[in-house]
Amino acid sequence: MSATGAVPGLERGIAVLRLLRGGRRMLSAPEVAAELRIPRSTVHRLLHSLAGLGLLRREAAGTYALGPAVLSLGFEYLASLDLVELAGPVLARLRDEAGCSTHLAVLDRDKVLFLSRYAVRSAVSSSFGIGFSAPARATAIGRLLLGELRSRYVISDSNSSRIFPPGMIAVSAPVRDARGAVAAAINATTVMGAFSARHIRGKLKDQVVGAAGEISARLGAG
Repeated sequence: MSATGAVPGLERGIAVLRLLRGGRRMLSAPEVAAELRIPRSTVHRLLHSLAGLGLLRREAAGTYALGPAVLSLGFEYLASLDLVELAGPVLARLRDEAGCSTHLAVLDRDKVLFLSRYAVRSAVSSSFGIGFSAPARATAIGRLLLGELRSRYVISDSNSSRIFPPGMIAVSAPVRDARGAVAAAINATTVMGAFSARHIRGKLKDQVVGAAGEISARLGAG
């Protein structure tokens, strides 16, 4: 580990990518070694790894250019920002109308990642802050994102999901994009006893499904 607590290999990889900016389109291994002041053997390993990940593309002359994965990462980041902005007003209204904390989550490899949280204005709140992640298969919302639960909604609690604090219950629903694919999922969380089982399986479920449908429509879903 470096003095800053970062991973040296990661720092160096990012440093290589940053050299390709400001109109600079190509780099050679000797240029990387000279500018970053690192051994050529290390440079060759870095370039090979970055090319393997698609972050760099090796040209015929032995130089390197930015690869397609860099562009993909940028689009995914921008897409997540658009999704957060589009979903925000809907989740805030759902929180106010349902009296529950509301969240937006996406799939990050094999994990569910929470991008938005609208905490209910009462003592009953949630522990899923922005940036919280957990194994997708350990949560109902994660299994919705994985496509393992092909339903309009799912109700889960601390007995069925090990990431929930004791006594918590959630109603989750998938959000679909213009292609009809699951792009995200939302949920509304509360504590057992705050609402009747009939209310949760009736009105609250309808509110969550309706909110997911509205966000889906904003993404262009039919």
